[in-house]
Amino acid sequence: MLPYQQLPRPEQQPKPKLVPVGINEDGLHPVYLDFNSEPNFYAFGERESGKTALLRTIVRGITERYTPKEALILLVDYRRTMLGFLNTGHLLEYAVGADQLKGNVKDIAASLKKRLPGPDVTQEQLKDRSWWKGPELFVIVDDYELVAPQGNNPLAPLAEFVPVSNDVGLHIVLARNSGGGSKSLYEPIIGKMRETSAPGLAMSANKDDGQLVANIKSRPLPPGRGTLVSRSLRAGPQMIQTAFIQPE
Repeated sequence: MLPYQQLPRPEQQPKPKLVPVGINEDGLHPVYLDFNSEPNFYAFGERESGKTALLRTIVRGITERYTPKEALILLVDYRRTMLGFLNTGHLLEYAVGADQLKGNVKDIAASLKKRLPGPDVTQEQLKDRSWWKGPELFVIVDDYELVAPQGNNPLAPLAEFVPVSNDVGLHIVLARNSGGGSKSLYEPIIGKMRETSAPGLAMSANKDDGQLVANIKSRPLPPGRGTLVSRSLRAGPQMIQTAFIQPE
């Protein structure tokens, strides 16, 4: 188990906004998510694989590197396993049911539409994303299989923004149970994330679950362990150990 406290502090990082999630197996070097270059992220794993602990690490990393004016978080947590974990000004909403989430998503989608670049936006503005001002919007979802059962996904209105996430400041971070995960690979949100080559983490899973993250075969692993797939990894997929925050 890797305690969160052993991860680098913002001032120790190559870039202050990188969010550390663990260490790699090869050199025990810190592993970061760079939401500026790869705005979305997903993880698959079976029960007790460490998915919720990973989301806790990501949430803590965001709140320690962004101010509430720089980033807001919609935390979707139907099982309420992170109840009370996020109590800073970063919390936009804590969604625990479909009706509430539909309202949250409707409001976010309306905000994101206003951020889409119009025909009068210049190349310079496109380069530095200066045609709108406001916080990054993080939608962080635990137990995605409960949130998006077959044919009924309250998050679906956000799918159209996944390919333009960098333009509109959207970041979707989700964790899903690997059981039956192959059914979700082509649904609106995960499908778009895969199409846009979003980074993903394949955590412990039954080998019969197949390939859920790129071409990584599912297999049993210790808690918190997983294979990270990202375009930023020049040497290819990496085995990593994610950090753990003790629940209060």
